[in-house]
Amino acid sequence: MPSYDVTKFTVNPVEGDDQIEVVIHASDGNKWEYGIPFSRSTGRYMFEEIDVIANDFGDDFAEELSRKIEEIVDRIVGR
Repeated sequence: MPSYDVTKFTVNPVEGDDQIEVVIHASDGNKWEYGIPFSRSTGRYMFEEIDVIANDFGDDFAEELSRKIEEIVDRIVGR
């Protein structure tokens, strides 16, 4: 069962860097910020904290967040 509810979140590329910025605002007033590096040549990225996200906010949100990250990386690398 999730510990918090997401009140809003953003997923954006970091200009001038091979990173995706994720900012999550939670119902308890806390804010989580992540920088997720990715490879422009392969489109691969590693976000080990996704399991923590799933524990804190639920599997559905973790899947939605993963999809959003993948969409942005795919758009950047031209897939």
